[in-house]
Amino acid sequence: MFKNKRNRYLLIFIVAIIVIILMIFSLIPTSIVNKGSSPISFIVRPIENLINTISVNSKNYFSAIELNKQLTEENKNLTEQNVDLRLQVKENEAAAIEYEKLKNVYNISNKYDYLNFIGARILQKPLGKDLNLYRIDRGLDAGINLSEKSGFPVIDADANVFGRIYNSDALTAKVLPVTSEGFSVSCFISENRGQAFIFKGDVELKQQGLCKIEDVPAESIVNIGDEIYTSGLGGVFPYGLLLGEVVEISPLNSQGTQTILVEPAIDFKTIENVFVLTNDLLPDNLEDPDDESRFREDSSAANENEKIDETVQETATEILSEESEEKEQDVDTDTDASEVNESYGN
Repeated sequence: MFKNKRNRYLLIFIVAIIVIILMIFSLIPTSIVNKGSSPISFIVRPIENLINTISVNSKNYFSAIELNKQLTEENKNLTEQNVDLRLQVKENEAAAIEYEKLKNVYNISNKYDYLNFIGARILQKPLGKDLNLYRIDRGLDAGINLSEKSGFPVIDADANVFGRIYNSDALTAKVLPVTSEGFSVSCFISENRGQAFIFKGDVELKQQGLCKIEDVPAESIVNIGDEIYTSGLGGVFPYGLLLGEVVEISPLNSQGTQTILVEPAIDFKTIENVFVLTNDLLPDNLEDPDDESRFREDSSAANENEKIDETVQETATEILSEESEEKEQDVDTDTDASEVNESYGN
């Protein structure tokens, strides 16, 4: 048995040697192996084709593996680039939103050029249904001093009324929102600009995020969807700030009046930044590097300063024009002009 096994191995070896020799001869174009009529070619050609097929398939297999690695790496790079591009798109969208907000604030500041806009961030929202105050990061240091004024309006970047300042300390202030039962302001309805009403919060309606206007006469034109604006009466809120939109009109009561329910224009869930309105000069001790972009100087005060400077210059010019040819009178006249300048400067 062992001998037969050895003979089989020997036979396989001899056949392999013969095949190799024939394949070598097949490389020679003029050899007998390459002649189509040669009987040897009928034996060698299938073997050669098989080997070529195996060789080609092997090359294709390893090429496919290498190509798969390259494609995997490229896919990984493209995925990372896609993530980066998506992040850039999100950043650009956020920047566009901020730009629109700043543009709105700029337009509002031009409309109410007699006011200062104190930018603030909301630090804390109400923790419970009964605690209805918001805390912002601006206080006495930014000029929000309730001891000198009954209240400061608080709005968002779209000039929607958020509320008013409730109290303030050195670095922060609390804001009473429009939905609070302690909030009220004079207003008008878009279809009744000649009539003033009282827009106010309500202890029950604030759970629904609504406000109300009471005692609206039956002859007043009011429709669902009408907008409510501040009337400017009372001296705290300027004219034309948006308060909200009419969402419900109650039937007439026994006195012949009706109550209007209003949904505030402000979005309390998403709001993060607000603006406090004041017509007082901002304090000089604002050292926050963002103050230059977040606050603007009172243009009316600047105009007054320019008028005073022009008056001083005109007065000094008139005095100097009356000086005489004598040297002593020239000196006296110059002294008078300097005294006038000092008096106006003081």
